[in-house]
Amino acid sequence: MVLCSDSEGEPKDTEDTTIENDLAANFADKLILDMEDPDVVDPAIKESYEGLPTLHHCEAVTSDGNMISTVPYTAGFVQQHNVNPSALRRITTFVSDGVYVINPARFDPAKSTAASFGQSPNKVISLPAKPMQVSRAICMSLGYVFTCNVVYPTAFGKQQAQMVKSILFGPMRAEWERSMSFFGTVFGAQEMSVNTFSASSQYIGINVRTFPSEPASALPTVDFIGATPSKRGKQKERAGTKLVPVPSRSLLDMREKTMWSTNDDVAVWDGTEYFKKDKRKTLQFSFDVLHSLPRMTADPSFGDVVMVLYSTSAYRREGASTLGLSLNLYGIVLVAHQSK
Repeated sequence: MVLCSDSEGEPKDTEDTTIENDLAANFADKLILDMEDPDVVDPAIKESYEGLPTLHHCEAVTSDGNMISTVPYTAGFVQQHNVNPSALRRITTFVSDGVYVINPARFDPAKSTAASFGQSPNKVISLPAKPMQVSRAICMSLGYVFTCNVVYPTAFGKQQAQMVKSILFGPMRAEWERSMSFFGTVFGAQEMSVNTFSASSQYIGINVRTFPSEPASALPTVDFIGATPSKRGKQKERAGTKLVPVPSRSLLDMREKTMWSTNDDVAVWDGTEYFKKDKRKTLQFSFDVLHSLPRMTADPSFGDVVMVLYSTSAYRREGASTLGLSLNLYGIVLVAHQSK
């Protein structure tokens, strides 16, 4: 596998530093990215960044100061997987479905807002829904799996006394830089703290997870896929009644909460049929088919490519000067298994 990270160079003189600062400011006011650096922008998708909305640079701050491990598009996502290049490119350059789902690396921040819901003071990236109303945006990021524990939750916390559904993944560098800058633009921040963990003491991945819950059950419930289990068994919906929202049932339900609990039915769907190399040309993935995809009974493995669906909220811990960024898991779509 090919992973990219910045390395420390030799000390630079004042003139060089000034030039670099000027360049950095120039990118911050324009595309954010060093378009000519192949380690930042893969040449295969370079032109897809031209004409994207202007963003204000926002730095991802990790607790240990380590750089997030990023994966190159061609060497990491295309060449290591039996994937249809056109289908992968199409989802990589996805902007929005026009209603629910956005790609923060490419969506226009002017078309979104930061809104609060209920009693929570935390702001959530949202989209206009009706006049004078907004709804939570479902964000989508393409990722290279480091570890995944969604079908089978994992222990969480200092005492490992809680359970959490969680994925740790590596993004493409250009997509991640633009996503962070999108978040910073919407939340009005130049830097935000990000939850990261290491996998096998080698890879620093972005962590997207549910709200930790007491370990009521670490095993998946497959008898009630797409609905909330009832102690009395399955019941038909009565006329005029509304089912309790479940993130695996629909995009409308998915965005009903900012953060779902570990005990909620967060789905992992198998979308590989839409991305495999020998797929039919007429078969194209859209989020309209998401909830009709087959459910997976095992978690994606290291090296698999996935779409991660999540809400994005900002919070500030007491005494902290930096806004915290919370990526809250809504669901996962498997795009391709790593080639053996």
